[in-house]
Amino acid sequence: MLFQNIRPKLSGILIVSVLSLSFTPLFSIAHETEWPGEKLAAIFPKAKKFVQRNAVLTPEKVKSIEKELGSKLRKEDQKPVFYIPINEQKKPMGLVLFVDVKGPRGIIDGAVGLNMKGKVVKVTIYEHKETDAITSEKFLKQFVDKGIDDDFEVGKDIETIKGQNDATKAVILIPRKTLLMSYALFLKRKPKTDAEKTPQPEEGPEELLEVEDLKELMIMMVDEYFVIVDYFDEKEEKADAVASAKKLATYAKAISKFEPPKNADQTEEYAEMQDKFSKTLKEFAEAIDKNGITDETRKQWDVIDALIKQAHIRFSEEDIDLESY
Repeated sequence: MLFQNIRPKLSGILIVSVLSLSFTPLFSIAHETEWPGEKLAAIFPKAKKFVQRNAVLTPEKVKSIEKELGSKLRKEDQKPVFYIPINEQKKPMGLVLFVDVKGPRGIIDGAVGLNMKGKVVKVTIYEHKETDAITSEKFLKQFVDKGIDDDFEVGKDIETIKGQNDATKAVILIPRKTLLMSYALFLKRKPKTDAEKTPQPEEGPEELLEVEDLKELMIMMVDEYFVIVDYFDEKEEKADAVASAKKLATYAKAISKFEPPKNADQTEEYAEMQDKFSKTLKEFAEAIDKNGITDETRKQWDVIDALIKQAHIRFSEEDIDLESY
């Protein structure tokens, strides 16, 4: 059966259909204590490991961020390095970005952790030449739970440090830059409508469709894939498996905008294959939602597995060891 002993034999399954990657974690907290391990662990203490993701902001994104931020990005901001905390279930918990800003007396070094809903979980200041009040828990806790659409107005939304208005504004740039850069690269931002001014139930945490880096998309697909695998092993709820199948269908559709690693001249065939993959996943999601685990839904999953292998042979350059992820 497809799901017998699947975890030890996962090399070449799922995302190998679209890209040759190596999901090797940067380090494990349990074994790594050098920088930035201790700092990352302080932001996400429940993470089992962190995965480093390098990104590049296009000139268009830089311009857009600077306009909304009201401040110029530093040169190093344009090639940010994100750290993705991974929990025991091998699922991402959010991200961490180390950010520098220019304060009235010099550079302020800090870091911000965001959860999967795009909300601030922690802001930390490491090195600075300002008053020590900018590192106080009382001051920094004001940023927790702030999101991309929240205001950061000094004296209104953020209580200023007495006599340190400029330093306060500088620190505010740390979470603001992190939010704007993260959304520009990874997160889908929806404009608010009049109807949305009324409080609505929160949506699922992962609306990560507008990704510039295919590696990020692959990580999300791996996570959703394991939810379905665990469902057939009766370790996950049906509702979770249905949601994951739908997300995989959406992600598969998004893959089409990327160039395949092999046979790049066959992009039309590549796009058609991803569309077929997406359609099959949607049908599979509907089937398990209606019927649960049956011989038929297992057969549908086998078909999906066959599509994956077909795409891998045609468009991927080498196997991926998912266990390294």
